[in-house]
Amino acid sequence: MAEVERPRAPRVYAVPLHRSFADSLAAGLIRKFGRDPMALAGGRILLPNGRAVRTLTEAFVRASGSGLILPRMIAIGDPELDDRIGGALDPADSNADIPPAIDPLERQLALAALIRQPSETTAESMRLAADLARALDQLIVEEVAPSRLAEVAADQPELAIHWQKSLDRLQAIVAAWPLELERRGLIDLAERRNRLLRDAASRWRENEPSGFTVAAGVTTAVPAAAALLRTIAFMEDGMVVLPGLATPAAMPDEEWQALGPNNEGRGEETHPQFHLKLLLDRMGVAREEVARWQSGGRSAGGSWLHLPLK
Repeated sequence: MAEVERPRAPRVYAVPLHRSFADSLAAGLIRKFGRDPMALAGGRILLPNGRAVRTLTEAFVRASGSGLILPRMIAIGDPELDDRIGGALDPADSNADIPPAIDPLERQLALAALIRQPSETTAESMRLAADLARALDQLIVEEVAPSRLAEVAADQPELAIHWQKSLDRLQAIVAAWPLELERRGLIDLAERRNRLLRDAASRWRENEPSGFTVAAGVTTAVPAAAALLRTIAFMEDGMVVLPGLATPAAMPDEEWQALGPNNEGRGEETHPQFHLKLLLDRMGVAREEVARWQSGGRSAGGSWLHLPLK
């Protein structure tokens, strides 16, 4: 009987906190692919946002010492910065029928029109619309249905009457917002990002792209990003490189597990390692499976800005 092929081990690495992430990443990739310039140029690196793309580009320039054809660098996009996803993850030939995203200002104006009451000024409505937009984005990136806001009232009858009325008003607006987007033929930027990330994960599971694929410095644990990073970690030419993951020597397993999330979905969210642990949990990768990134690079000095997406 033929032996059942076991899935390959995940290729997940971590750069220590005392090393510059961007310089270590660039040095390691040049060491691995630099002898064949076309191999380096034929790969792709997924990064948190446009700022990270610029930082890594500068690190490659420092590390190369001469002319170098850089790999394609793709921002996965940060809704909090109105940062749209890189075009390489939004291919024109994708089978996914994903509507365009609404412009952030257009979105705020439309939400303000839904929110505004006769007693409110335009400025107040715009401020409330901005707050509502942030709340909606938090629900969208975690793939939680906005309709679940109603559960807050149902589960907490002790809420004060004025909070109950506010929640009822908010629930009515949340129910009306998808209809408004459908009328415009648009979707929220965060929702479009989710769909594009999941579409890329699905396509790459079925047919891995040519060249290497590295997801680097992405510390968000939102489900769509975690699904894509899991796909990359198990690809034949894929790697995930994380910044500053605490080793068992620095944080014993008991402390690591105590970060959560627990059975109620709660955890030590303010701890700097929490989102990394949540990301690994959602990727299905144990901390013991993460190897140290072997490279040169200078010591950390602020050349890399960690901007986790939440």
